Amino acid sequence: MHLTTVPSVRWTTYWVSFDVNVTGGTVSIIGTQGEFSARQRVSYMTYLNNSAPLSATYSVKSGSPTVTVTNILICTQADYQANKTLLDGIGYFDGDTMPRA
Repeated sequence: MHLTTVPSVRWTTYWVSFDVNVTGGTVSIIGTQGEFSARQRVSYMTYLNNSAPLSATYSVKSGSPTVTVTNILICTQADYQANKTLLDGIGYFDGDTMPRA
């Protein structure tokens, strides 16, 4: 399964971060380590050598999972490094709690 965004800039490293909620099974997400079977924040760096849309790809490891992705943050590695404290401190509204200040 692919989750696709707007076109990217060729030869650029991106910081990708999103909330994933997996129910009814387990998935792995390319570019990350481990497997996911619950709600959690996923973040990783990815290098693109083309200008195709950025995508996150997952594969089913067990069960028949439903995967929901929300609160997507995509920025260049340079922008992430320049604003790391701010970006790491962002609280995301998940419908159950208020964002952190």
